[in-house]
This record gives sequence, C-alpha cells and structure tokens, in this order.
Amino acid sequence: MKLKNLFLAVIAAGAALVGCDPENIGGGEEIFTVSANGDIVIAKDGGSQTFTVKSTFDWGIRGVDEAADWLNVEVNGNSITSKSQTIKASSEPLEIVVSALANTGKDRSVTLTLFADVKHQVSIKVTQSGDLGDGITTTTVAKLLESPVEGNVYRLSGTVSRFSASYCSFDLTDETGSIYVYSVDADSKTQYKDVIKNGGHITIHGTYKWYADKSQHEIVDAVIEEYDSGNAANPDEAVDATVADFIKAADGSKYYRLSGTVSGFSDKYFSFDLTDETGIIYVYSVEEASKTAWKDKVKNGYKVVIRGLYEYYSAKSQHEVVNAIIDSVEEVAAETTEVTGLVIAVSSKGFLVSTADGIAYVFDADIAVAVKVGDNVTVSGEKSTYNGVPEIVKYTVTVNSSGNEVPVQEPTELDATDFDAYSTVFGLVKFSGKLVKSGNFYNIKVKDAKRTGSLSNPVSVDEALVDKWVDVTGYFVGLSGTSYFNVMLTDLALSEDQHEGESDEPEGAEVGENEVGYELTNAEIVAFLSSGSNTGDVYADVDITSAGGNWTGNINTKKTITYAQFRNNRSAHMKSPEYSTNVKRVVLRFQEQTSSRTVYAVPVSVIPNLPSQKDDNYNKTSHADLFANAYGSAVSGAKEECTKVITITGETKEFALLAYDGAVYLNSILVICEQ
Repeated sequence: MKLKNLFLAVIAAGAALVGCDPENIGGGEEIFTVSANGDIVIAKDGGSQTFTVKSTFDWGIRGVDEAADWLNVEVNGNSITSKSQTIKASSEPLEIVVSALANTGKDRSVTLTLFADVKHQVSIKVTQSGDLGDGITTTTVAKLLESPVEGNVYRLSGTVSRFSASYCSFDLTDETGSIYVYSVDADSKTQYKDVIKNGGHITIHGTYKWYADKSQHEIVDAVIEEYDSGNAANPDEAVDATVADFIKAADGSKYYRLSGTVSGFSDKYFSFDLTDETGIIYVYSVEEASKTAWKDKVKNGYKVVIRGLYEYYSAKSQHEVVNAIIDSVEEVAAETTEVTGLVIAVSSKGFLVSTADGIAYVFDADIAVAVKVGDNVTVSGEKSTYNGVPEIVKYTVTVNSSGNEVPVQEPTELDATDFDAYSTVFGLVKFSGKLVKSGNFYNIKVKDAKRTGSLSNPVSVDEALVDKWVDVTGYFVGLSGTSYFNVMLTDLALSEDQHEGESDEPEGAEVGENEVGYELTNAEIVAFLSSGSNTGDVYADVDITSAGGNWTGNINTKKTITYAQFRNNRSAHMKSPEYSTNVKRVVLRFQEQTSSRTVYAVPVSVIPNLPSQKDDNYNKTSHADLFANAYGSAVSGAKEECTKVITITGETKEFALLAYDGAVYLNSILVICEQ
C-alpha cells in the first residue's frame, strides 16, 4: 500500500539501560521504529492499512481490546486481540496490518499505542466513518419540538439571541423556531463565553430536556461545534427608537437605544419594565458588565437609557428587550399629586375617586383602605403606573365628609365580543358569566369570550354565588397579562338566567343519576415526602382525603400551593374507597401552566412494567405501545384552564394516572363511580 506523508518515529537512546527497561537484544543500539501514514483512516466500506515496526525490545499493542469487535490487527499474519500479548523483539521490521469491515453503524475510532516502555512508545489513532455518522440526530427546531425525546442528543444550527455570558445560555433560532440552550459543557464555556454575541451563527449538539416549572423545552450540556460572529449585532451601532417603534420593528438583528422610566424592578434578576410616552416594554436581561456597574443605582421611578436587542417571548406572548447595556441612570424625584373627589368604588387594597378631571385610582397594598363609597376625600401621593394604568401610591387620605350621594351612572353592557375588545380604563361596565374560584381569586367565565373576568381584590364575595351565573358591575382597571379583565366591583348579583340545561363542562364532567363523585381538590390534598412509590420513581407519596373517603396517590408540593403533578414515569395511583363500586369517569381540571399534555388512566398492574426514561428501551417505545391497554386519556388545552374527562372502560376499582410528555398540573380530580 502506498504511504503518503510517511513519518519515521525513531527513538535511539545512548544512555545505559535502567533496571525497568525491557531487554535489548544483542545489547547494541536501542531501536524502536514505527512507520505509519499519520493517523490511520479506514474507508466506510472497509479496508486496511499497513505499516512496519522494528524493535530491539519486546513490545505490545494497547487499545486492541476495546476495538476487538470491529478492528483486526495482525503482526506478520498473527492476530493481536489483547494488550497482554507480547510481540518479541526482532532485528527485522515486522509488518502490521490494521483492517476493518464495512461500517453500517456510527463513526468509530480507537487509539492504538505501540508500547515497549515509557521511553519507547508511539500512539496511532484509527478512525472509520459509518453510515449513521456520529449518531447525533441533526434536525431543525420545529422537527425537534414535534416529537422530542427526553435524554436524546440533537444537533442544531441557528442564530444566537438572549445570550448570557455568566451562564453561557442563549436562545437558538433557525428558520423554523427557537429553543433555549440552558447550559454548555465546561470546555465550550471556557472557549466561547467571551466570543459569542447575539446575532452570531452557531452549531451545537446537546441533550433535550423538558423543564416543567417553566413549561419550557431546553437543550442542556451542549457542545459548541462551530461559531461564526457573522452578522452579530453591534451595540455601537444602536438605533434610537421609542418603545412603540421598537415593538413595531421587531428586529432582533440590531441594537436599539431606548429611554424611559423604570418600574417593576427586580434586583434578583435585574429585570424591569421601561415606559416612555409611547408604551411599555419588559427588559428581560442586562449584560453582566452593566449589572456590576449599575446594580445599586437602578430603582423604580428612575430614568434609564439602554441599548438592547428585540426578542418575542412566545410562551408569554410578550415583547422584550434582551442583553441590555445600561448607558445612564438618572434619579427622578417622584411626581406627587393631590386630588379631591367622591369615592365611587372600593376594593380591599384601593379605591376609585371621581374628581373634576376624571377618575383617580388610589392603590397601595401596604396601606389599609379606610374609606367607603360616598366619602368625599382628599388624597395626596405619588404618581405611578402599573400595567399601563395610572395610580396614586404611597398616599395619605383625608375624609372630608361621608354619606354623600353617588350619582347614578348607566354601565356599558358587554357581550362576549365587546368584552374581548373593551379598553376604556375606569369605564363602568356590566357583564355576565359563571363565577369560579381559583385559589384566592374570583374569576368570571364569560361564555364565548377569550378573556376571563377577574374581581380586583374584592372586599367580600358571597360564597353561595360561586359556580353560579352572576351579573357583574364595576369599573375596568386594566388587564393582567393579555387575558384577565380586572374589575373593581360595585355590584355582584345572581343572574336571572342560570343557563339551566347548558354546561360549559365537557360531556361526562358532571355527576349523573345513580352516580357518586369524589372530588380531590388542592385544599383536601396533604403530601408527605417519600423515597419511592409503586413506580419506584416519584416526587411524593400521599394520602388524599375527601368527603368520598380515602384515596392514595402521588403529588408534589411547591411553596404554599399544593397540586397534583405527574411527570414522565412518575404516576398517581388512585384507589377507590371500599364502599364505592366501579369507577366510570375521571374528570381532570388542569391548571393554566399545563399546555397540551396527555394524561393516561392505566391499570395499576402495568405500572411496574413501564420503562423509565433512564431505561435503554424507553426511546424505542412509542406512546401507543406504552398505553395500548390504557382505560382512556385526556389532553389539556393550549395555555388555558380547562376540564377534560377520561372515560374508564371495563370494571376497575384501581387505576393510575400517568403522563409521559411533561409535567401536568391539576387543580382537582373528580372521580365518578357507580353509586
């Protein structure tokens, strides 16, 4: 075989042999010579390479053991399969043949070390490409998110945005979508943390992970293969813009300079809202150098000038500034105001005052409300804005008189279409819907509306009205997020039309004749930590106690909120009370952070046989195979609180709830049995 770039590795020692050296035949010149074509590359279709070794010492070959399943090594026609085999010294060169058959699998390689002693050794790397390449799935963001497999390694290429030098984390965006790269390996971080810029092009491979707490797809432990600064955004070329212009441009490829007032500042994350005369935008991240320089100087109410990049955070439908550089911070004395007028509405944390100039919203969660409707008051305080709604905060109030007549005003009546479009802050409105309680919040489900009504810190609510249709009258005090329509209540009454015969629940969600329902709600769930359960891999084992008797299952607790949570191979095992008969249906009420997750009801007997994600066969097993014998399943909606029903087929007293495509958060579980 023709050898290119032939090199001759010759080690000739003139010093006397030490005791640990192998015996040098003949006692003459020490020779250990290896000829090879550099590192050896064997073709994918198979082949061989030949070189020679001349050694006056006995020697061996390390590395043959680990490659014995694919690489054949022969010395003068004799097969070498172990590093323990000794090749005798020879005054003549020995022919070494390294060969492999066609490779239909992944790329493979091994380092062969030809070794006599520490002074006489040469290493040669042997590689062979395969039909499957390096075994890493090269894909687009969209294809990955269509059917992600936890723990699989994927290769992605795209543009960098939201880069954090401290964590070396970023969003990777290609032509199909974006994914968050949470972490890179230590070598990549060392090499690239001071190199990567937003707008640069990057190729990585890393492990897919679902982060349930944020309902977020992530790549972790990424290895950066290539990076090209290319058209990386240059902060020195920032374009002046208003908030409105910035949002309209929606261009993440270049820096913009924005100025405005700080509110909602978080010293933990160094994030805040920036407001100018055209609008408000969330500053998600600030570069480390700016954090260090300005960490004790940025405060709510101060004026800032920043340069940053545009990002649209789809999970919250939110425009953001990322990787901001702070150019200046200016302390601004709080603007004060004084108003006098009639109190027309009161909540537990604020009130509305009708003045000669309009309506003033007085709000401060730290000040107890000490006025009532009909009081004439004088309020002095600081001007502020929250969610685009002007407020008076840090106030003092003087009651000038009480019992004054409040002029009657006709509210604007809203149907579902009007409700979704309404935007007049402090407008008096009236609408109808079903009153529901979620934790400490009272919300109104308006039929056919996309928005949800919310009573803004009501002084009190008649609990008898919960789950009834009600007529709501009050003043609109802005939106929370994009969907909660906040109202300061002036009247809450039972609707004449209770929509009997109608239900906003799916079929089967209500307890019928000859049935009994056992509802397991947050308030009734008590958790205690445990190291295992029937699956051997859970967050917590629990006893769930309700009016229907004792049930057993698994849940997770977080802060003061308790909710059922199922994640991957962590199951909830529900066992009905002995005095109930067959389970017919399970009604699941999903929390809002649960989006498009599937919950399966399966026989308890299959739980021990379900593969964990840590098992080798997990990724080879489809959901259809896993749950072919499920009693039924339910899929949550897209980012909305919803109710879904699993119909239990066959006769059973026990079943388990499982989810394999991410965490599932539930407000309650209603188990309907035969009476």
